[in-house]
Amino acid sequence: MTDTQTPRLPSRLTHQRLLDVYGPMLTTHQREACRLHLDEDWSFAELAEQLGCTRSGAHDLVRRGLAQLEHFEDRLGHAAELLRRDALEDALRTQLRRAGVAVV
Repeated sequence: MTDTQTPRLPSRLTHQRLLDVYGPMLTTHQREACRLHLDEDWSFAELAEQLGCTRSGAHDLVRRGLAQLEHFEDRLGHAAELLRRDALEDALRTQLRRAGVAVV
């Protein structure tokens, strides 16, 4: 990485994938806050109202949850492995189609 490049931040889609893979490893409170924020597109104000905390408290809860998800992925790599397997399956299906084999 050069000095002019900044590290790529995980996208919303990446966070959703990590939540799918590692969500059960979060606390129930973190998992629900992250799910509502990522999947239901709730604002931090809406989360705060639902959770009975401040907006900054809701923001911190989601931020800590997302940090945990990224930490799990850095250590375990399960989401990356699933993506690799999905790409391999797609490539194999494409090769089978080109060979004239019916793919379900």
